[in-house]
Amino acid sequence: MIDPLEQAIVLYIRMISCLLLLSTGLMAQSNHALKFYATGVGPPGQQDRILIPVDDNQPGKASSVIDVGTGDFTFEFWLRGRLQDNPTNHAGGGMLFNDYNWIEGNIILDRDVWCGTERNFGLSVSGGKVRFGVGEGDAGGSSSLTIEGNRDVLDDSWHHVAAVRDVTAGSLRIVVDGVLDFSSPMDYNRADLSYPDAGIPVTGDCSTGQLTAYGWYLVIAAEKHDAGSAYPSFNGYLDELRIWNTARSVAEIRDNRFSVVSSDSVGLVAQYRFEEGMGTTVADSSDAQAPDGQLIAGINNNGEWVSRADNSDNTAPLSDVIFANGFE
Repeated sequence: MIDPLEQAIVLYIRMISCLLLLSTGLMAQSNHALKFYATGVGPPGQQDRILIPVDDNQPGKASSVIDVGTGDFTFEFWLRGRLQDNPTNHAGGGMLFNDYNWIEGNIILDRDVWCGTERNFGLSVSGGKVRFGVGEGDAGGSSSLTIEGNRDVLDDSWHHVAAVRDVTAGSLRIVVDGVLDFSSPMDYNRADLSYPDAGIPVTGDCSTGQLTAYGWYLVIAAEKHDAGSAYPSFNGYLDELRIWNTARSVAEIRDNRFSVVSSDSVGLVAQYRFEEGMGTTVADSSDAQAPDGQLIAGINNNGEWVSRADNSDNTAPLSDVIFANGFE
């Protein structure tokens, strides 16, 4: 027989936990995710990926809300993959490079422009470790920078990954499973990495413009230009992509990774939950009204939808149980 006092305490804890959670995040399962196969590396091109426009590549200020490179930003998402499916090499972990070699890993986020500007950034996994890098920007004086984390995220388990660019500090950091994995020193990079408002002509010649027509997209799970096997795509599962125009703290990332944040959260410019489960449109659920992403192709072995109903390991482990933030 349950003691009435014990029952009352349990109910009280649940009520307080619910109120705390609703103040900062919303409980919700993830019912669908996306599986990619790293096939987008060459002809026929533009396969097995998501394309989201950050600009219209025309003169003027027609940038979308996810063109966050002017200042602070944070990208966070859940991934699950295996090392044997993503066979690029790491450099030992906990490394900083004064170059752009994030692009040599299995690419997860690509906001690179091939010629015409150095306003670039992206994220990949190399030998199971996260790499996050930025370009020099147009002004120079702030070198290209890549950091490589320590944690292995390709053990066929779900991991939460966040990449943070802090302009005030001039630094980058990688956060894995709510814990700081690696960060650059301060004063390394404060360049404007947003897509140029004037646009860049597509000429196919680096001396006069950009080489391909994909520079003004954020591409998920692939190297956007299909430049070949030297720049491989990601093979694995992705879920719950969020984009912020703020430099999220480690505590903020940790406390909200298992829940869906409120659509009007300060600084939230996109929340792509991948809950459609079918079709080729990936929609934002934030109040910022970020542009829809185009999934290619939404079919077996090519940007494939997967569901929790088929296998609970298919989707990110968002909480089914109400806990106060900070508790798991």
